[in-house]
Amino acid sequence: MKKILITGGAGYLGHILTQKLISKGYFVIIIDPLIFGQQLYIKLFNHPNVEFIVGLAGDSYVLKNILKNVYAVIHLSGLSNDPTCELDELLTKKVNVDASIILLKMSKDAGVKRFIYASSCSVYGFTGDKVVTELSPVNPLTAYARSKVINEELINKEQSDDFTVSCLRKSTLFGASQRMRFDLVINTMTGSAMSNGNITINGGAQWRPFLHVCDAADAYIHILEADKDIINGQIYNVGDNGNNYKIIDIAKMVINIIPNTILIQKDSPDQRSYHVNFDKINKINWNTKISINEGIIEIKKMFDSGIVKNYRDINYFNIKRMITYLNI
Repeated sequence: MKKILITGGAGYLGHILTQKLISKGYFVIIIDPLIFGQQLYIKLFNHPNVEFIVGLAGDSYVLKNILKNVYAVIHLSGLSNDPTCELDELLTKKVNVDASIILLKMSKDAGVKRFIYASSCSVYGFTGDKVVTELSPVNPLTAYARSKVINEELINKEQSDDFTVSCLRKSTLFGASQRMRFDLVINTMTGSAMSNGNITINGGAQWRPFLHVCDAADAYIHILEADKDIINGQIYNVGDNGNNYKIIDIAKMVINIIPNTILIQKDSPDQRSYHVNFDKINKINWNTKISINEGIIEIKKMFDSGIVKNYRDINYFNIKRMITYLNI
């Protein structure tokens, strides 16, 4: 049974990825600080094929004790969106970059065979209407995006015949998860429409690519199991060419599913806009399965069923929870 270490394995994406790996017969080691609480993860704590460690990905003492006989590391952890990373750039460097350097070196030294990194399409910054590929120049406009570019470069330098590395530039995630987030565009719009009867957007002409969180988990598993000679040292945009949309178009999709929602448009201070091509990952036989409409509907059902009662709870918003966690 292969052991997979997931940093941030209790997060929005990590929780789903962990469950999928367990169902495929892997043994999963999770390291996560559990900033958002532990009640959701009781079942995972008790699963025979899961080892759950409350800690940080850059803790060399913890890593020394858990990396032995690990086949692959999937590195998801870190401050995970633009507003959160802008709180403190020195903290962002420590959590997103310095910790990654420690994890990368110790993984390679321990004989880990694969290292898969969670990057982001936000590294492209502003592209206007130009469609970008993995060969396009990066233009990171935020501390978050800059940390992703730095880590990609560090990680790809470590590739070897015995150490397969890949970086996945994910689209903006959406969809339901047991560790839910409402600070992601589609999730936020749907939550606001269901709770407030309105959607507020800043601008609307910005392009974003979108990816269901379950499809994202499947992408990591696909790379985990792919021929190493194909994926070693490679960067992949992860998403679907048909899921590039302007923000205004996403708002209209939500309103179509949740009628009588009022749209409020404001001037946009956000200059990030990127239209992304996903041919490269499609050519290694990975494709998305879940549409944006399906994602909106499943989030709506979370409200209809009472699973979500207060979508403004700070545990649904990374930046709000980090502010209270750091006491700043």
